[in-house]
Amino acid sequence: MDDVRKNDKKAHAELQRIRWRPDNSRCADCAATPTVWAIVNHGAFVCLRCASVHRSLGTHISKPKGCTGTYLWGPDELDAMRPGNRAANKVLGCDPPRLTPDVSDAALREHLVDKYEKKRWAPKIQPPEPPDLMTFEDAPTPPPEEDFFASFGV
Repeated sequence: MDDVRKNDKKAHAELQRIRWRPDNSRCADCAATPTVWAIVNHGAFVCLRCASVHRSLGTHISKPKGCTGTYLWGPDELDAMRPGNRAANKVLGCDPPRLTPDVSDAALREHLVDKYEKKRWAPKIQPPEPPDLMTFEDAPTPPPEEDFFASFGV
């Protein structure tokens, strides 16, 4: 924690560089400007309005954090934000964002639940094909059967 406090100005300067990239300057959810909050566990920058809805979703779904100097930022959190909005939205199946800033509050909340909690549009991850461990073409020859009683001299 001492290192995080010591490097606070440097961390905020880095955060601002990441935040002002063209893909991060608009909200990852509704495309509004400016992006003043981050959803750290998803690596997305969002506007104040969307951040307030994210806060209501619970930290098991979204971990919002302010970008304007109030919060300390650790190296792991900066690493989470580096890929940015485009990468976050691709993972969630929402690139480009599906909403506009004039969306109703109810529609915004429903969309964020679908996007972040239910992962409604996220691409399905296909498990790798298991190796074929058994083939019938090359089945081994079974060992000859032994006569159980013959081993006792009967």
